[in-house]
Amino acid sequence: MTVEGLLGQSQALEELAQRRDDTLADFDAACNAENQGFLDLRALTLTLPKAAQANLEDGIAAETTLLDLLAPVYAVDPRNTELAQKRGKKLVSALHRINDYLTGLTPARAPVSSAGRGVAELEAAMSAQPALVQALEDAATAVSTARSALRTAATNLDRLNKHLYAALKAEARSHALLADALVQISIAGDNHPATLSIRSLVQGGTDDRQVLINYVGDTYDGSKTSIVEWLFKGVDTGFAHSVAVDPSGNAIGPFDDGQTQQ
Repeated sequence: MTVEGLLGQSQALEELAQRRDDTLADFDAACNAENQGFLDLRALTLTLPKAAQANLEDGIAAETTLLDLLAPVYAVDPRNTELAQKRGKKLVSALHRINDYLTGLTPARAPVSSAGRGVAELEAAMSAQPALVQALEDAATAVSTARSALRTAATNLDRLNKHLYAALKAEARSHALLADALVQISIAGDNHPATLSIRSLVQGGTDDRQVLINYVGDTYDGSKTSIVEWLFKGVDTGFAHSVAVDPSGNAIGPFDDGQTQQ
């Protein structure tokens, strides 16, 4: 290995690090898009059943039968994308039956809607979510690949650095100038553990008022103590709040409406 080759590998690390940073930015965007899609889907599956109930009378036999169609919907808690899709499918079937009944009355009554959105918007949100989930998984794979490439390149460069230093150290026994030059190279210091890496950070949990954090598994060192710190923007002057890291993920909060965390 020549000095030029060693320098070339050193410079290549910058490109790999930039690629890693770019994939992280893409992952953050995909994560936000998937989470926003989920929150929208979840909101529709929560509000439309209530709107349907408000449009039907329990004392009318035909409408009581239609209200019974909502029982399987309420049996599913849409706490994640998969369950929101499951609840949505049940709700779509019920809403089509309920809307057919309402529009077939004389005079006709409006289909079920909440804030101007109804079954069409629910079906659109359900159709869009799988692509958002796939985009998130693709972005996560890209991050993992970029991190692995950077880690491998850094390890190889470190090995070459040590081999070259050992060779120069041996040669310095008979070259005073080289020995003086090698003194400038510091090889002391602690080997610090790798920084714990956050895989995703989204809004969710209890009433969508928690910060949900997931971590990259291979960056967690159980022999060390890791914490997550946060502050309330506009209130705290420093990161005054903290919690120990749970490698399976942290759910911080719930926080009050209007509070912004960093």
